Amino acid sequence: MLQEFSQKFGARKFSLWLLGVWTALIAVSAGWNLYANKRDTIDKALVEARTIFEHNLAYRRWNTLYGGVYAPATEQNPPNTFLPPEGREITTTDGRVLTLINPFRMTSQVYDLLRQRSPELAVMNRTVSLNPLDPENSPDPWERAALLSFEQGAGEVSEITQIEGRPYLRLLAPYVTEEKCLKCHAPQGYRLGDVRGGMSIAVPLAPYLAIAASSRNSILINHFLLWLLGSGAILLLTRSLARYETAMAESEEKFRIVSEHAHHFEWWIDERNEIAFISPSCRRITGYSREELTARPQLLFEIIHPDDRAAIRDHILNSGEGQVEERTFRIVTKDGQIRWLAHTCSPIAIEGRYRGKRGSNRDITDQKQLEEELLQAKKMECLGHFAAGVAHDFNNILTSVTTFAHLLEDEVEGNKEQLEDHFKHMLVAAKLGRNMTSNLLAFGSRQAARPTPIRLNGLIDEVASIIRALLTDEIMLRLSLADDELPVLADAHQVEQVLINLCTNARDAMVQGGVLRIETRRLALAAPLRGRFVDIPGGTYMALAVADSGFGIPPKNMPHIFEPFFSTKDRCRGTGLGLAIVDRIVGENGAYIDVQSEMGQGTTFRIFFPASGAVTGDE
Repeated sequence: MLQEFSQKFGARKFSLWLLGVWTALIAVSAGWNLYANKRDTIDKALVEARTIFEHNLAYRRWNTLYGGVYAPATEQNPPNTFLPPEGREITTTDGRVLTLINPFRMTSQVYDLLRQRSPELAVMNRTVSLNPLDPENSPDPWERAALLSFEQGAGEVSEITQIEGRPYLRLLAPYVTEEKCLKCHAPQGYRLGDVRGGMSIAVPLAPYLAIAASSRNSILINHFLLWLLGSGAILLLTRSLARYETAMAESEEKFRIVSEHAHHFEWWIDERNEIAFISPSCRRITGYSREELTARPQLLFEIIHPDDRAAIRDHILNSGEGQVEERTFRIVTKDGQIRWLAHTCSPIAIEGRYRGKRGSNRDITDQKQLEEELLQAKKMECLGHFAAGVAHDFNNILTSVTTFAHLLEDEVEGNKEQLEDHFKHMLVAAKLGRNMTSNLLAFGSRQAARPTPIRLNGLIDEVASIIRALLTDEIMLRLSLADDELPVLADAHQVEQVLINLCTNARDAMVQGGVLRIETRRLALAAPLRGRFVDIPGGTYMALAVADSGFGIPPKNMPHIFEPFFSTKDRCRGTGLGLAIVDRIVGENGAYIDVQSEMGQGTTFRIFFPASGAVTGDE
């Protein structure tokens, strides 16, 4: 913007304009600071006057608290004829006559002493009333007006005035009748809480005005120095702008040279969305010459692949003056080839003015081909891993079913108890086969949850035989089921699926054997519980925990454990889907899952099922 003003008005006029604005700002700032300095001076004097009022009020209350004080009756301290005669004078045992000094006389005599010692700096203080006992307390016109305003509910009143040729701040604050005041003023008709007059305080302003004058001089000097500094900066800025204009002209020349010899396909579209420049390298990438693209501006968009054209056209024409943006898109070259371009679009500003946008287009066709080949290779690797795992697991299940079928055939004439045991193992193997099929269906999103009221304890008892069949002889299964169980709303088959998947993972984590614990407990959360993956809201839950004593989950793997195909197992074991399916089932059943793991100490999965109503049929 500064460059635009400089170009429009010329360096000299621009400099004078800036100097005028700067002078006006300094003048306004100096005027405001002088006003604030004057206001601060008055405020400080006003604070002193209020402080003196509160101090005097405290002294008077002290005097009133003890019913006044007695002092020897002298010519300078004669008896106060405006006080009731009872108790006004007393005689001591040695014959001295003492007279009662009330709060008014006490403060009056104190301020007389101050005026005698420091007549120029002493504060003037007097008590005034519209209905005074002592004529000395009669108000002057200003005080009378202030006292009348008190009767209308006004607070303190102040003014700046001259007393004996010197400046003072006068403050008049009201006296409110208190209980002990009624001893002397009740006959005047005053009642508790009435305003019976006021304290008039005059604070000399000479010391404050001297300090204000010093501050005023500092303000003027500082603002003058600041004006000089700013004026010098304006002159330097004007010179810098002139040098900047020269540098910009040189920079534009350099930019033209660089763009003309750019390796990438460069173009410049001005603020009217018209082509301002195209680099000669366009022929190498698109097959079209610069002259062809300039003669037919629409050709710049027509070479874009039809599938990408609308989005890129909108991006180029409507990106405006925003941030640098990057895109990748395809073009169709003059000879019909499809090529990929990495496009960077950035706004152009010359001397602060928006002049359009610059596009830089880099040929990344070879890179895209490599990326697609790598992606395809990874897909094939994942599918191979998945197929190997499915084949391995399903082969084990079929082997178990086949083996026990043969044993059943051999033992059909034998011991009935052994025959039942073979049947049991066949059922377990079939159950595992069904679980694996459910995993595949869940992964393909073809298995919908059918929640019903269930009890976790009963479900665990039913599936315990299958879990024991999964474990090796070195792994001990321990169940700890809650006595105060509450029903939950969930899909029973899917909960079984979750248990089998978690127990299979736990078995694989305890290669050397260990303890697998399954427990349930009732849990009431008064406030949300922060989990590793999700926060559990407050409420009543049945918590299902599956814990192993295996090697634990490394911290670097923890964020990925619920991702499909993520597995740290050997390629020939598992499908990499178990925990991903657990996470999906937990969410579909309205529950929450949390994981805790320490290396060398094992892993615990906890699932929080919201408690439901009664389970029909087994209450």
